[in-house]
Amino acid sequence: MKEKTILPILILSLFILFCFTPCVFAAPEQPLLQISSVTYSPETVSPGKEFKLTVTLANHGDYDAKNVTLDVLSIAGSQDLGVFSMVGSGSHFYVEKIPSGESSAIEIPMVSSPNAEAKNYNLNLQINCEDSDGDDYSFAETVGIFVNESDSMSIIVPDRYTLTANDQGVTKLDFEIANYGSNPVKGVQLNVSGDGLNFTSSSQYYGTFEKDDNDDFSTEVTANGQGEYPAKITLKYVDSFNNERTLEKNVTIISQEATAQKNDNADENIFQKFLRVVFGIGA
Repeated sequence: MKEKTILPILILSLFILFCFTPCVFAAPEQPLLQISSVTYSPETVSPGKEFKLTVTLANHGDYDAKNVTLDVLSIAGSQDLGVFSMVGSGSHFYVEKIPSGESSAIEIPMVSSPNAEAKNYNLNLQINCEDSDGDDYSFAETVGIFVNESDSMSIIVPDRYTLTANDQGVTKLDFEIANYGSNPVKGVQLNVSGDGLNFTSSSQYYGTFEKDDNDDFSTEVTANGQGEYPAKITLKYVDSFNNERTLEKNVTIISQEATAQKNDNADENIFQKFLRVVFGIGA
């Protein structure tokens, strides 16, 4: 009686085991090339800038892939590359062999148009290879290229800035910042610093800049003495894709204060010196 009970249970257990155990599929008996990773250098693709697209091909098949070629075809929905162009080597790339279970990286140098709209573009690729018998295999792949905004904000100041005293004897640093990009930016803030320089105001918050907006920055400056002083202007903002951006401008500030003081003393006549020493006039 017990044997009759055990047999159906055993059959049911085997049925459940075979039905619900995940099946392990063997690799296909051919080369099978797929993109395993895509990287960009620099990481952010900007309008009008060169960049390098690195595509890593992995062979998941049982057989080696020989005479591997990769062709850059077009942007999805277009007959050509649209806002992109190839740099140097053209659009055809070759790898002699990718063994089964191994990978190979292909570097694709490109450049984007200065007028490229900030968005994601899908790039169509065609991959071809052969096996040891000379049989051909083709694989179509698509990779995305995200074009970010170019630097919207600009700092408009000469590389060398000479401090000049106004009628009140105050030396000022004046320059302009502007949004020459195609989109508004927000959180605009500016900071200026330099060793040996003292600023009455070293930072300012502006907030939002619409397209083509501009504004001025002005601060009084005193230097430790005559000479040239390196200064840095740092502009931070958030672009329309909520990316934090930092723009820096190095400026050499030239102070002539010591020279001016020396020349004033040289022009002082004997009578003026007598009045200053005896009576304190003009001291």
